[in-house]
Amino acid sequence: MTQAKQEQKSVVLLSPHRLSKDYLLLSVLHIIKSATSIEYKDEELDTAAIRNYFSDYPKQVKDPMAVFNQAGMNAITAAIKKKFAIQKAGLGFERYFNNAMMNRLHELVSTLKTFTASIKWYHRVPLEKGRFKTGPCFFSSIKPRLRFEVVAENGMLELKTTVVINETTFEYTDFARYEFLLLRNNEYFLLSYKDYQTLEWLKEINPQQYSRQPDQMAAQVIARLETDYTVNRNNLFDKKEILVTPVSRVMLSEISQSFLMLTPQWIYDGILVEGAWQPVFEVARNGEQYLVQRNREYETTFVQLLESLHKNFSRQLNGYYYLPFAEAQKGQWFLKVYHRLLEQNVEVTGMDMLQHFRYSVHKVHVAVTIGKKDEQMLLLQVTVFFGKEKVPLQELQKTLRAAQRTILLNDGSLGVLDDEWQQQYGAIIRHGKIMGDTIIQVPRWLAFAEQNAAEEMQVLKPVIKKGWWQKWQQWQQGTEPVYAMPSSVHANLRPYQQKGFEWMVLLAEAGVGACLADDMGLGKTLQTICFLAHQAAQHNDARHLVVCPSSLIYNWQQELQKFAPHLNVLVYHGSGRDAAVLNAGSCHVIITSYGTIRVDAEQFTALYFATIVLDESHNIKNPASQTTRAVNQLQAGTRIALSGTPVMNNTFDLYAQLNFLLPGLFGSRDFFKREYADAIDRDKDEARIKSLRQITDPFILRRTKEQVEPELPEKTETILWCEMSTAQKELHDTIRDNIKNSIFLNIKEHGLNKSKLAVLQGIMKLRQVCNSPLLLPKEEQTCTDSVKTKVLLDELCNNLTAHKVLVFSQFTGMLNLLAESFSAQGIAFYHFDGQTPPAKRTEMVTAFQQEDDKVNVFLISLKAGNAGLNLTAANYVFLFDPWWNTAVQQQAIDRTHRIGQTKAVFAYKMICRDTIEEKIIALQERKKQLADELISAEEGFVKALTENDIEYLFS
Repeated sequence: MTQAKQEQKSVVLLSPHRLSKDYLLLSVLHIIKSATSIEYKDEELDTAAIRNYFSDYPKQVKDPMAVFNQAGMNAITAAIKKKFAIQKAGLGFERYFNNAMMNRLHELVSTLKTFTASIKWYHRVPLEKGRFKTGPCFFSSIKPRLRFEVVAENGMLELKTTVVINETTFEYTDFARYEFLLLRNNEYFLLSYKDYQTLEWLKEINPQQYSRQPDQMAAQVIARLETDYTVNRNNLFDKKEILVTPVSRVMLSEISQSFLMLTPQWIYDGILVEGAWQPVFEVARNGEQYLVQRNREYETTFVQLLESLHKNFSRQLNGYYYLPFAEAQKGQWFLKVYHRLLEQNVEVTGMDMLQHFRYSVHKVHVAVTIGKKDEQMLLLQVTVFFGKEKVPLQELQKTLRAAQRTILLNDGSLGVLDDEWQQQYGAIIRHGKIMGDTIIQVPRWLAFAEQNAAEEMQVLKPVIKKGWWQKWQQWQQGTEPVYAMPSSVHANLRPYQQKGFEWMVLLAEAGVGACLADDMGLGKTLQTICFLAHQAAQHNDARHLVVCPSSLIYNWQQELQKFAPHLNVLVYHGSGRDAAVLNAGSCHVIITSYGTIRVDAEQFTALYFATIVLDESHNIKNPASQTTRAVNQLQAGTRIALSGTPVMNNTFDLYAQLNFLLPGLFGSRDFFKREYADAIDRDKDEARIKSLRQITDPFILRRTKEQVEPELPEKTETILWCEMSTAQKELHDTIRDNIKNSIFLNIKEHGLNKSKLAVLQGIMKLRQVCNSPLLLPKEEQTCTDSVKTKVLLDELCNNLTAHKVLVFSQFTGMLNLLAESFSAQGIAFYHFDGQTPPAKRTEMVTAFQQEDDKVNVFLISLKAGNAGLNLTAANYVFLFDPWWNTAVQQQAIDRTHRIGQTKAVFAYKMICRDTIEEKIIALQERKKQLADELISAEEGFVKALTENDIEYLFS
């Protein structure tokens, strides 16, 4: 019997699944055919195998192939380990190694792909249940590209990835991906390494976690993708409209190293726009989308100005203007144009990039003389030289505010403003008020930003006495007290409270305002009382003013009586107040409210106070409000601000508070918004963040509970889900559908902005249904079921009889209904809301705090009780309805989670499933960057809603 004839051929075997296993992507495959069968045998792809089977391949193919064996992988591994040890990379070794290995393998495969036509390819790919498929394959020479878009389905967002090959778009799911290889129909495509890293990153972060959080999807996913890819958002995200007068700017650049080019640009509220006029310019920044409404008249006027600068410009219709360098320098044309533009407040940028212009051989030199000074301002004579040439301060300031690092000198060279110079003089020039070519007025407070500067870098620091700086150093570094606490104060301060008291005294000595921004519950009031007692000991006839929300007036009165009973205190508040008592002069401390200051501004501004304390100072965060204007008119020696949340929506919140504490430090609100607020909040500019911190750090002291009170008991926050009865759910859904139809008809007819009151009313009504249908008008009460009331009563009667409990609600009507239910069940309780007289409120709080008090439950309206109360006797908190502002909720919880609490605190948000409440909670998460602190009231919440949000809430 004759043996069947066999044929054998050897090919390169691609095993893509091994990329993530042992990296041995390639091997030799021997295909042995007979008349009746095909047999496959593998062999390692070492140099001997390459010599035996692929000797006719080009060297450029054989060299990278020779790496795909165990010896080759060992060599790469050793090289990576050596590099890791030298670089000491921030990544852990495993992550570093995998990145480096994949990068190296990608380089090898990229080389092989170039010669793919000369290679006989087979591949082995995994199937289900541990089986594999082996057969011929081929490598495409076409480079795939990734595209992304966001789609919505059933109210959920999805990031969709597609692959573009030869201008044809395929679903990403049509391919099998093995690291940087895509496989489809036995054809392999090699991803760019950047695309591979992008897909790995997406796999790691899982964008679907943000499917119900568009703000987070935009910030955490889309913003990152848009740095490298165009992402089709399909109008699923909010677009912020910008309607302002722009700042004109000229961008300077070079063409072919022969021409000077001037490109007109406009800055709309920090967003750069250029090119032919269009009504709207759309741009994405850090995940946010902006619609800039362009000002045609303003832009046209600026273009006409540029065209008037040279006779050739009116014939150049490309959207930019250019001149040969020789022409630009003839008769000092460019120098004259440069100064003319600066004189007309046109920003000039791009100077740093001009290579045709030589840099000045002279280093910048500054001569500073400190002239007139008062409590707030310094008058400086500042002369800036490059060689013998003086640079006018006005031009220098415009250059710095345009973020430029060079300035054009009269000899046509560029003077360089280096890093060291910027650090030493930049803030002084940017923040100052120019009074002439060499005279500048600067806020005295800038001297404190030099606290850590080396002696040769100090410009303003000497205006503060040396003895004060020595005490400041002692306070920062020492453990011994800088100031003794007044013996008249009846309190034992914790170490951090002693530091806070000393800090206020130190800044007061220097004539500087202070913002104490400790976490809620760390004793800001006590530290301030110690400061007031210290000041009273120095000057017994001085008067001090405490301004606070009306709900905290009697809390301040009580705390002063408790800790500093020797101080005479006057409460000036209420309809029966008599302004004559303000001039009596017999009291140390006057306590009043923001509302009273606003109404009686004339009487208060006529008085002088040694100290003014603003409690909950974020009440003046709006610089345009009547309250802020009234407070800023007050006369004071020392200004103190207290707030656990000085920044409630964004960096701009700091402006009005700092302007009260340190008048003139940040100039106009437009200057602060442009220099800091927009750059930080919208552009995430790290340099501006650092600069703002350097300037403000001496004046803002913030300590968290975790930092100073690690022994504070644990706080657990959770959602207590409530399932409505069938009748209550039907009522909710019926009202929801009716409201939805009405609202969207309203939006269609009148637009979103004019419909937001209706949106607010609709949301409020549904929230009332979730609490209790009894809050609705009688004719709408188709049932009286309240699942939340039932759940709360069960907890109080069965699980919490031995604990003290706080119950918060936004609705005073709901508190009244709960009071009726508690009375029927025999549950003793205290109850106050905004109508409760302050004295009565204080009486109840004092009683509740007593150990022998038999009342275990306190009903409190959220708005009246979210600040200033100390209720550490309780360790359970129920938020009966979700509040718009998560920071306000946190303040309510922290009425009990504060110093003095010895028990673990448990806080429950009561939420009805599958209702408007659940969607509000989800929406807060979706808009988390803002919702944590920005939304301060119902109107604020609704103003932030888009039509998509409203559709979601009522879906």
